[in-house]
Amino acid sequence: MKIVAVCGSPVRNGNVAAFLDAALSEYDSKPDVEISRFDLVELKVNQCRHCNWCVRNQVDGKFCAQNDDMGAIYPHLLDCSGIIVASPVHFGRLSSATSCFIDRLRVFVHGNITRGAMRNKVGGAMAVSWFRNAGIEMTLMNVVSAFFSLGMIVASPDIGVWGAGALSSVDGTGRKGETKTLVLEDRFGIASARALAVRVYELASILEVSAKSGE
Repeated sequence: MKIVAVCGSPVRNGNVAAFLDAALSEYDSKPDVEISRFDLVELKVNQCRHCNWCVRNQVDGKFCAQNDDMGAIYPHLLDCSGIIVASPVHFGRLSSATSCFIDRLRVFVHGNITRGAMRNKVGGAMAVSWFRNAGIEMTLMNVVSAFFSLGMIVASPDIGVWGAGALSSVDGTGRKGETKTLVLEDRFGIASARALAVRVYELASILEVSAKSGE
């Protein structure tokens, strides 16, 4: 089983990366899982230009008119069973980096070759905010709405509804602590991350078995 994990934080090795790590640790005991991880802070992913090139001009191996790092991500998305997208909460919603990544998935909605290619893959959403009531649910809904647009199956964890959410400050108050990755001290949040990973695996396994039985 191939899982694509995307970290949409502009901070290297920060709270969102640590939160995503916590989720992916659930697969350490599952040798059948292969993870392809992409930290957008290390990559160049331009915003979608809405040029409609993908609507008519796609050829094998060429998904989009732009030549940036999305070109390396697209094949992994085609080949995976599930996707986990983690974003920080910026001004009550998902980060600009995560937004650009999601917008570039338009090739799987309108592309003349890749249209519908994400259908029935499993999607899991994750979000980290600095303090309480800052927009975790809205950020998760932003990601989940993209999954719905792509025809994907949304993983709803046993802990949480829209996805996994956590706070990156002391008790969610916005107060700084000595540790850079205070999200790891949000035990409920970390539990939701792990629950999300378990649910993504569970749903992807069910779909794979169903696909094989239909062959």
